[in-house]
Amino acid sequence: MSQWQVLPGAEVAAAEHFADLDAVFALEGVIVAKDSLTLTVRVEIDGHRYYIKRYHGLGKKPLKRWLATPRVQIEWENLQRFAEWGIATARLVACGLERRGGLFVRGALITEEIPGTTDLARLARGGDPRLKSQSWWHGVSAQVADIARRMHGRHFVHGDFKWRNLLVDADGRVFLIDCPSGGFWWPPFLEYRIVKDLACLDKLAKRHLTRTQRLRFYLEYARKKKLDTADKRRIRRIAAFFEGRDEEQESAASLRAGGRRLLAPCAIALEGGGELALERWLRILPGKRLTGVGRWNGRPVLAKLFVAAHGAERHWSRECRGIEALKAHELPTPALLAGGRLAGAGHFVLTEFLEGARTPDAASPDELAAVFEAVGRMHARGVLQEDVHLGNFLLAGGGLHVIDGDAIRPARSERACLDNLALLFAQLTPADCRTLQITLLAAYRRGHGGAAPDAAQLAASIARAREARLADYLGKCLRDCSLFQSAQRADRFFSMVREEADFLAPVMADPDAWLEQGVPLKRGRSASLALVELEGRKLVIKRYNIKSAGHALSRALRPSRAWHSWIEAHRLRFLGIATPRPLALIERRLGPLRGRAWLVSEYCAGPNLQDRLAAAENVPAGIGEAVHDLFNQLAEARISHGDLKASNFICGGEELSVLDLDAMKRHDSEVAWRRAWSRDRARFLRNWPEGSALRRAMDAALPPA
Repeated sequence: MSQWQVLPGAEVAAAEHFADLDAVFALEGVIVAKDSLTLTVRVEIDGHRYYIKRYHGLGKKPLKRWLATPRVQIEWENLQRFAEWGIATARLVACGLERRGGLFVRGALITEEIPGTTDLARLARGGDPRLKSQSWWHGVSAQVADIARRMHGRHFVHGDFKWRNLLVDADGRVFLIDCPSGGFWWPPFLEYRIVKDLACLDKLAKRHLTRTQRLRFYLEYARKKKLDTADKRRIRRIAAFFEGRDEEQESAASLRAGGRRLLAPCAIALEGGGELALERWLRILPGKRLTGVGRWNGRPVLAKLFVAAHGAERHWSRECRGIEALKAHELPTPALLAGGRLAGAGHFVLTEFLEGARTPDAASPDELAAVFEAVGRMHARGVLQEDVHLGNFLLAGGGLHVIDGDAIRPARSERACLDNLALLFAQLTPADCRTLQITLLAAYRRGHGGAAPDAAQLAASIARAREARLADYLGKCLRDCSLFQSAQRADRFFSMVREEADFLAPVMADPDAWLEQGVPLKRGRSASLALVELEGRKLVIKRYNIKSAGHALSRALRPSRAWHSWIEAHRLRFLGIATPRPLALIERRLGPLRGRAWLVSEYCAGPNLQDRLAAAENVPAGIGEAVHDLFNQLAEARISHGDLKASNFICGGEELSVLDLDAMKRHDSEVAWRRAWSRDRARFLRNWPEGSALRRAMDAALPPA
């Protein structure tokens, strides 16, 4: 049973994105808070920002899952209480939860961002000068005291009354947020809870405020001008409540347990009492290695953290050795500033942060040449980048820098250097590789002092490296990783481009509803297509239908046609062959059995090849060249299409994009491909009348059968 409501007053665009729990849990955004039970993310919709707090459990006590009121429900009810009591708080936009068999499964609440606010804890960490202003602090302190008094006067305590849960705007107005632990208490338990609330406030106050300011806050809270004996006793209890405890810092264990759900900014404890202030994450390899930008001893640094339970020290030592090897061979790399152990476990490396650095552009021959020249220089000096790709080089300050010391190895043989060079070439599409190979080899020889690899061996090694990279990439498009977000449940499987997850959330929640409201492109028994528009972007949703009970049985244990199209679209794009960008795959499941499936792709504008040539007597030169190039690329990769209707090609300028990939196949042998290509070729030519000029021109443009 699921109960979900979008409250009156919500923006229309927000109501669409927050239509149900599935949509809300599919949304991705900037992570702002996390713990073992919740994840809070910030999303932006139509110019408005919202905070989504998702709950996925009630803790380690099983009975709570049946008997206790879910924390998500407590929190949204408390926010509504604050509004009733005149306490400024975030506006609740939507809330709800899901139960199965009476058992709490998950829940969420969504609040609208209060513009221009910052929490008091962040102001304290950043040393905000307003904290030193007597007039500003007096106004803030009076409001916090009033909030506490309003709650405690009703026998209600917050339970987590910390500076991070108090927001303040540019006018000094204070807002209270985040109250899943709040509730009503009665004597004799009430006093202890009040002391804890006030002690939570005092925990940071004793670091950043004077004793006089803290005392004035209490007098304001108690509405007294002078302390009596009971007040002094309470103040002593408040001051001693958290004695010996400090603000939480991230450790290797917490970073490892956080997976992809890591907060920024955060403080990371270093061995010996030091601290790294991490400002933003650049790359997260969950539970293993993390890279981010932060500040250490007052200077900006690039931090690489090794947090794996096993192997962290090995990778850390290799990182340090790799940086030292690059420096020893006078190869430009960011300076190593510090390295050592994180508090408790794990290791860190801090290097110079190159402001404004960027990776070389694969579309720029000059920048590619600089990379190949640098690799030649590395090989000449006896080192290589084991995982060589453009992301391991940075352009900054007018020069090229080598990064990722963990992958630096001795170049033990000429063959190792040749394979390493081939791996770098394999980062390019086959067409770019052919076009630029002479130029890039010349750049490599400049760096290597004129040494030239054997052409035949290099070509064979490039082919092997490209095959290995392609197999790895196609595996990634079906599993959860940094590029794709995937999940498998009893009733569905989905995989989508991770950077598009927020954007696609409404479509992922109910693809059929979007398909029905879109502009129909095809309504057939086997498949239905519609053009839809979401946030100004045009998408095509293709649903692969189940036609009958027999058809359902035949498809139940096989990958769906959407699954096949998803893989083949990524294969084509990897090889540099034009096809609409695939964004998401959805399969309906019943355990291991598969049913309907959907494929969501970007819309490719332009007429199809059939319409483009409908009124033509001869093939335009640009179209003929595009057909020749496309089919030669497919032939080189030994790919057959399986349904070469002219309507399955979109003419976008002078380029042809391939559609309808569910019958496409990559053949392992030349013989199998030749057989399939002979059928494909004959089907393609049947698009035009026998003996026509169009057919003769197309026949001449195609590779031989």
